[in-house]
Amino acid sequence: MISKRRPRSLHLGIGHYGIGYKDGVNTVISRNVKALLKLGKNLKVTLFGKLSPDYQNFINPVPGKIEYRNVEEFDPHTAVRQLGKSVSEQQVHDYMWQGTNIAEILLQKLADMDVIIAENLGVGIHPALTYAFYLYTQYSWSVKDSKKFIYRFHDFVQQRPANFQNVKKFQHTRFNIVPNWHSILYPAYPNIKYIAINQNDKWRLIEHGIEEENIYYIPNPVDKSIIPPDDRTQELRSKIIEREKLDPSIRFILYPVRCIRRKNVEEAIFLTCFFNALAEGKSSRKDCRLKGRFHLLVSIKPDEGDEARYAEKLTGFAREHNLPVTIGLDDLVSLEREYDPEDPMKIIKYGIGDLYRLADLVITTSVLEGFGFMYIEPWIVDRAVIGRNIPFITPDFQAAGMKLGHLYTALIVEGKDFKDIGQNSPSPDEVLQERLLKVLKLKNPKFVDKFIESNETTVLATLKLFDREKREKLIFRNKKIVETVYSAESIARKLYEVVISD
Repeated sequence: MISKRRPRSLHLGIGHYGIGYKDGVNTVISRNVKALLKLGKNLKVTLFGKLSPDYQNFINPVPGKIEYRNVEEFDPHTAVRQLGKSVSEQQVHDYMWQGTNIAEILLQKLADMDVIIAENLGVGIHPALTYAFYLYTQYSWSVKDSKKFIYRFHDFVQQRPANFQNVKKFQHTRFNIVPNWHSILYPAYPNIKYIAINQNDKWRLIEHGIEEENIYYIPNPVDKSIIPPDDRTQELRSKIIEREKLDPSIRFILYPVRCIRRKNVEEAIFLTCFFNALAEGKSSRKDCRLKGRFHLLVSIKPDEGDEARYAEKLTGFAREHNLPVTIGLDDLVSLEREYDPEDPMKIIKYGIGDLYRLADLVITTSVLEGFGFMYIEPWIVDRAVIGRNIPFITPDFQAAGMKLGHLYTALIVEGKDFKDIGQNSPSPDEVLQERLLKVLKLKNPKFVDKFIESNETTVLATLKLFDREKREKLIFRNKKIVETVYSAESIARKLYEVVISD
């Protein structure tokens, strides 16, 4: 039941570094806003931050209900352009100078908002902005302006060592005027509440000194609207097969993520090649047999920075050694279907739901997640998830009733967990090269048998899900849990209660 408090109109602001861009946080924002507006008849939402060029396609603006407000200073690249040096090269006085200016802008541009949700301020990519909110929340409390702030944590800066080094430039010992980094990341004024998207993060916030009654565990929602209204799978399948020049009988394994280092895509490539080795009979184990060949699809290929270089290294290695992987389907697939305005039946871009349906299985080999959509979303489109378990993420899903015991916590290859191979190498490229060379060893039947021997429980549990009947039983159970516990409507009700509470 929704609380009767605050019956008057309420202006909610939701801010992020970039609004309308293709990333996980924006996906969550979009789903939450759409569901919140259905709940709160007197609710107005303004999305603010650096607006993407096509931000109006993110959520259609509705006068009086949903609006956008560009705040250029939210973009970390703007800070770099202003000072002419990277965030890591900036010193604490740079952060404080920029942060004070940004705080003044916040006072002006966010003045009419009653409640402000700040997304992921604690991740450390823009220390000046985090400091600006520290000043803004402090000022709002001191003048008793009744404005309320909600910090939603998607990641922690401690998980990103380079960012943490930047934030730690805030130290009390500097001239007695610099606040400590901890106070800036986790301000504890009474006008601030916190949202954690998993239980582990809730306990982290408690350890950082936030009172438990000010922390709300609200997981991210799945969106049933991704389920395709009709079956156009064969169309998409044909286009991918034609573009990639694949055998028409190929079976697809989907990794629906941006190809970045922490997603550990090389491990997904290794497993796909392992499945093909089993299909080719390169194991003496009669209980490890598969039919058909498999091809890995990684949905988004980055186009700039270190992420792009990582993806290009993978693509180049795959091309050189004829490995079964395609990275980048942006030209064919978007989050939602896009139709030809002149022909409503013609699809220009297919939706993520179409991509799920294309695959036999969905895989995740990521080593770091804030929430872990991949563990729950595919089930609502009747696709099972295989791959790597992240021990501080999946217990929430299992506590809700999902069965995920087939996921593995380590994949042993020649005595090491795959994710740890090359960890002593001097550069990320050498780490990647060392891991990819393990993929080529799967051509050797003795190596395949040794790999199975080292991971027997993992391999057998995974192979069970290649059996349609066993897979469908698990899908039926997990789908019901996801639809009930993680629906956009269920999550929005929890979020709305926090927004309207005093």
